[in-house]
Order: sequence, then structure tokens, then C-alpha cells
Amino acid sequence: MQRIKELLLSEDTHGYLLAALLISLPLPYAFSSITTIVLGSLAFFSFLIHKKVVWKKAYWAPFGLFLLMVCSLLWSENVDKSMRGLERQLPFLILPLAFLFMPTLSKDIWKKVLYRFAVGIALFALFFIAVAAFKYIQNGNREDLFYHGLVAVFELNAIYVSCMTALSLLYMAFYAKRSWFNVAVAGILFVFLLLLSSKNMVIVTLLCAFIGFWISKRFFSKKRVLILGVVAIGAVVAFLFSPLKQRMEEEFTSNVKEVLTCEEFNRVYPWTGTTIRLFQARIFYEMANENDTFLSGFGINASQEKIVEKQNHYNLYWGYNVYNFHNQYIQAFSELGVFGFVGILLLLFFMLKGYLNTRELFLLFFLIVMASVFVTESYIWRQRGMLHFLVLYGMMAKIPLGNTLEKKMEESSQEAE
Repeated sequence: MQRIKELLLSEDTHGYLLAALLISLPLPYAFSSITTIVLGSLAFFSFLIHKKVVWKKAYWAPFGLFLLMVCSLLWSENVDKSMRGLERQLPFLILPLAFLFMPTLSKDIWKKVLYRFAVGIALFALFFIAVAAFKYIQNGNREDLFYHGLVAVFELNAIYVSCMTALSLLYMAFYAKRSWFNVAVAGILFVFLLLLSSKNMVIVTLLCAFIGFWISKRFFSKKRVLILGVVAIGAVVAFLFSPLKQRMEEEFTSNVKEVLTCEEFNRVYPWTGTTIRLFQARIFYEMANENDTFLSGFGINASQEKIVEKQNHYNLYWGYNVYNFHNQYIQAFSELGVFGFVGILLLLFFMLKGYLNTRELFLLFFLIVMASVFVTESYIWRQRGMLHFLVLYGMMAKIPLGNTLEKKMEESSQEAE
């Protein structure tokens, strides 16, 4: 019995559950929901045995956001929808509590969790690519090979999968030991990221890689310069033959002034990723101004009806009625008011503080990728994005990090010699 208790309370068990939760994200929601409950229950069991918690200031942000969501029921425009939204946002309470109750986790566990997740995403990538290739052979439709079509078999959003892939790729590139297997995993992730064709994530990943190589002084190795050159050529070739090129060209046709001033759009208006998000920002301002909700917001999960009203007012295609603001900053501002917006900024602040205190390179990647995806998606208002973010954020707060970058630089210098 004592052996079972030790096994349940070990950091390895919690590490496996954290990795399992991350790996379950591309699967149907039930898998991640069950894993979250198991992880939370095991952490609470650990608390009952040890009667010990280690509080971190970074926990204030997710706890505060959840408390604000609860309070928003008092002024919500639609209490029923807000109750359903609150149920969906329960991980903002469960996961920080789980990290609070967990036993001490070491940096090795942090690295193992991220490594297992990266390998898991690479395996999913092979599956999605194989299915897409089979569908392409059957019907000859190129859209099956890229963007949302590539992950359509599980009805996934390509941008969410791109975000997970980007962070996994950056971990493999800067933290994984050099081996043929790890190089293969990184290569699969790189190809998958390009096929997913998210403009934002491809650009941000390349930016993070540049920053990472610059900070770690890895440019000063002929071998690495050669590798970077090969990768750059591959990226350019892939760009020329993927939808990325066309999608980026479409952005240059965007008429920003028209989107911000036009009083009526026709049902076949040529929207781009930029213009539809600018339009959503425009109607957010109008909604908040007309309803005087800058301070309080409409209530958690209670803004969609107002969005639909505005879209119908401007004669948008009815298919857009299922779209939220596609911007985490605006989404939180709209539903939770100015304090919700501040809550999102606090999450980013603690991520920045974590990096400045530890100089852990992955935390800088985490901050840049999340700050960027928050501009184009309501990332942590959706289950997959929420769990992905909260697990990485919770590990950042829970586990003592630091000095990894310096060690990697030393290893890099030795290898170069």
C-alpha cells in the first residue's frame, strides 16, 4: 500500500499526467477533460497527504480571471450562457489549484513533459499528413494538404495546432539532445508547421529561432550556419508551393480604411485574416460604447449575440455569425471589461517576469508565441488553447528554472570545438 502511495505521489507520475494532458489536446475533448480531472484529483490527494502548498505570485492572474468570470454572472447579458461559459473555463480554477497542491517538480520533469509533448505532436503530424495525402490521392483537392484541411479529420483549428507545433519545434531545436531521432522529430514538426500554413505562427517561429540563436550565440558555428541555410532554403521552397504565398499576397490587397468606415458590406466581400479581425475590433468598440460596457463587459460567454447583431447590421455573410472576436485581448475586454483585459496582460507580465528572473530561453519563446496568437485568436477562451496555455504557464510558475540557457551555451561551445 505504501508503495502505491509513493507511486501516486511521485513527481514522475505527475509528469506523465501533465504530458498525457498535453498530448490528448488534438483528440476529442473528452480525453483532455478526463485527464484534467485525474490530474486535479491526484494533486488534491497529494495535498491531503502532505498538507503543503507552495504559493507563487503567478497564480494570481488565472485565479483572478476566474473570480472575475464568476462575478460577471451578476451583470451578464445572458446568465444561462455565462453559466455554460463558466463551466467551460473551470480549468482556470482546477489547473492552478493542481499545481498549487502538487509535490515539488524538478526541472528534469519540465523538460521530459515538453519533450514527450513534442514527440506526441510529431506522431500526430505523421498521422494527419498520411490521412491528408490519402484524401488528396482520392479527390485531387490540394486544400486537403494544407491549413484547416490538413487537420480536418479531427475537426481541429489549424492555428491552434500550429501554436502547439511551434512551441514543440522550438523546444526540440534548442533543448533536445542531438540525435538522429530528435532531428527527425524536429524535421517532421517543421514540415507540419509549414503545411499548416498559419502566417502568424510561421513568422513568429522563425523570429523566435533567430532570437534564440542570437542570444545563445549559436550563429558562430559553421555547421549551424549551414543547417540554418538549408532550413531557410527549405522554408522558401515550401512557401512558394504552399498556400502561404497566396494568403500573404491577399493581405496586401486589404483595404483597411474601407473596413473601418464602410456602413454596409455585401455578402461576398473579399475578407482577409487581417480585415475580418479589424472589423471585429471595430464592432467591439461600437458595442462597448453603445452599451457602456467598457468597465464591466457583457459577462463571460455573453458577447456572441451582440457580435451577431452587429454583423447582421453590416450585412456580413451569415457564416461569420459563429465567429467570436478572434482576439484574446478584445474577447476578454468585451466579456469581462477593462479588468479582464488587465488580467490577460498580467498573464503575459508573469511570463515576462519568469524569463527575466531565470533567463530560461523557452519562457521567452512561450511569451512571444502566446502574445502573438492572442492577437489572432481567443486562444485561452477555447478548451484546447486554454489547457495548452495553463499547463505550460503552471509549470513555469511551479518548477524552479534557470541556468539552462547558460548550460546549453557551454554544451554548444564544447560541441563546436
